[in-house]
Amino acid sequence: MHKTPSISIHEIIERECLATMFQPIISMSRKSVLGYEALTRGINPDTGEIISPVKLFSMCKDVWTLTKLDRACRRKAFKTFAPISQHNRSLLLSVNIDAAVLGKNTQDLGSTGKMIKEFKIPANNIVIEIIESKAGNEEVLYKFTENCRKLGFLIALDDIGTGHSNLDRIPALKPDIIKIDRSLITDIDTKFHNLEVTRSLIHLAERTGTLPLAEGIETIQEALTLMRMGIDVFQGYYFGKPMCAENVKNDHTTPIKSLSSRFKVHMMERLAMEKRLENSYKKLAKKLKTLLTLCPEQNSDAVLSSFIDENSTIECAYILDENGKQLSQTICNPFRLKVNRRLIYQPAPKGADHSLKEYFLTIKSGKAWHTTSPYISLASGNTCITVSTKLNCSKNSPVLCIDISTRLNV
Repeated sequence: MHKTPSISIHEIIERECLATMFQPIISMSRKSVLGYEALTRGINPDTGEIISPVKLFSMCKDVWTLTKLDRACRRKAFKTFAPISQHNRSLLLSVNIDAAVLGKNTQDLGSTGKMIKEFKIPANNIVIEIIESKAGNEEVLYKFTENCRKLGFLIALDDIGTGHSNLDRIPALKPDIIKIDRSLITDIDTKFHNLEVTRSLIHLAERTGTLPLAEGIETIQEALTLMRMGIDVFQGYYFGKPMCAENVKNDHTTPIKSLSSRFKVHMMERLAMEKRLENSYKKLAKKLKTLLTLCPEQNSDAVLSSFIDENSTIECAYILDENGKQLSQTICNPFRLKVNRRLIYQPAPKGADHSLKEYFLTIKSGKAWHTTSPYISLASGNTCITVSTKLNCSKNSPVLCIDISTRLNV
């Protein structure tokens, strides 16, 4: 529970007891700082105590006060950034606007427009970062973003991927930037679900002409994983903590150069590992193919079961006919099935239709082998890949499918 400072929020606003810190936003392709996000701290003038943003904004008990504080923070950010902008006109400044303050009297950005004119900052150097978790009136929000564009501001949606964000607002508002929230980014190199949700957000951004920005980067492994997924723009402690204006002029490219150098090595190691794994998958599948071709068809389930007993990395195995219908039972490794798995995690029965699955269609198209990307198996509930191949050279050959467990940091 936060202790409320003895100074009132109205005094803080009137006396401008605010300080702006800047956290760098970097581009790996440019190997440079793109700009900064303005982060406000309150200052108790009597004690010199720094008041955190959470404490500061929690002191606002109504929308009117929140609106005044929001504007005061923005004005302080522009005033502090103005000398930086005059020195380097290519830098962006990202400023936050809580959608809770938006209304018919605030949607035209009149006060913001006056501020940037006063401090001689071009509108196209300003990113209006919308915290839309508290948005009420949809019409006002859409009108606000429309006015942003007319004035030349860039638009970013913050906290994408949290419980508050509404993904339908991305195509509706058409932001220039979406900021993928740190709750997804933290340990993304080891958390499969976080990785896949983030991958989907990146694809959505790419297909709608939006720039994805990953925030909250704290480790090199998080950054390497995101670079491999196509992220170019980052923000987080790994690249730089919030700093005062005097420190902005310093060189902040050291972590960028380090990451760039490490990424090349990382990708070479990754590709070599993937090649080794692919060869091991094929070797495993070839061995099982040989065993299946030497036994009568009616004994295939027994062969699959025996083979899985000897190869603990296999989740399950099954055989499809030339039309994608399952010929065998799904033979599973009982030690890999979730003990309390939910109803959806059930091995497919004999006769199940796999005709629309990637691992069947790829073989049907003429390829000899196919290995899927990692996914959550509906047979076991675990992360796996599926290796598929024809059992023989005939056109109507059955297709062997093997689900192999993977604990890779994908």
